[in-house]
Amino acid sequence: MLKASRHPCAAVLTKAFKAIPRGATVCVAASGGADSTALALLTKAVLRRGPWNMFLATVNHNLRAGGQGDADFARELAQWLQVPCNVLQAHPAPGAGVANRARKHRYDALSQAAIQANAVAIVTAHHAQDQLETMLLRLARGAGPKAIGGMRARRKLKSGVWVLRPLLEVSRDDVRALLTRAHVPWREDPTNVDVSKPRARIRAQVLPVLESIHKGAATRASCAGRRLRESARLMRKIAKNVMVGDGPWPRGQLRAHGPTLLATALKRFDADANERELESVVAAMRDRSIKPRVFQVGKNLFSVRAHIVQIEK
Repeated sequence: MLKASRHPCAAVLTKAFKAIPRGATVCVAASGGADSTALALLTKAVLRRGPWNMFLATVNHNLRAGGQGDADFARELAQWLQVPCNVLQAHPAPGAGVANRARKHRYDALSQAAIQANAVAIVTAHHAQDQLETMLLRLARGAGPKAIGGMRARRKLKSGVWVLRPLLEVSRDDVRALLTRAHVPWREDPTNVDVSKPRARIRAQVLPVLESIHKGAATRASCAGRRLRESARLMRKIAKNVMVGDGPWPRGQLRAHGPTLLATALKRFDADANERELESVVAAMRDRSIKPRVFQVGKNLFSVRAHIVQIEK
């Protein structure tokens, strides 16, 4: 524990935990893997300095034979750290899209565990390499600026519980170095090296190339992602004044704005609208055609006419 308290990541966690009220409880998501094991050690080392409480929560998704072994390891880790541990069960349906379903089940289970324990936050071990993988996957599918910026360091779930990701700008090697120096074991998830999965393929084949070109590529990219998210937030603030109310809006005024600002303004009406839909209607809003056209944008229909743009009721 002494090694953890002196690790550079401890200072990163200390800064992140300043947002947590004194005396509050946090839930540390523990998978048994190296990153969450290191996070558990660091959290214990940091929170012991102040009047906070912690517990571990691990989710067995029941998708592979080693899942129960991972849960057992998390329970043993909690015993060693002298903190409680909740072993949660999830049953996402296998098949296409299972990763997204498993993620939803996991956060739902962690959120419920946090609520039952009166915890204010769930702390996860996502690091800079995880962030860069996320950014590249979203970039490849043509996502917008906010999504390309990657995961947020803090976000509030619908349940009111916060998710904290304090290690997003810390490299995986720095996180795992703590376990190596402290001689603490961890579990390996074989799906993390299954290159048939897009994220694992990026991890094995793309990130090493980027690192060979620019040393520290993941941490640099994660910092850039934070700046991109900040820019996207500013863009959303400006966009609130572009398409005020429910329309109709003068097309000549809209045409004066750039496509990114218009797309951001349109997202106010449906945050889940995809980029292809947004690009189509924005192009029509800015061109010189006077032919009436109607576009599906998320759950809404936008009509682009000679002089106005309006939502079809």
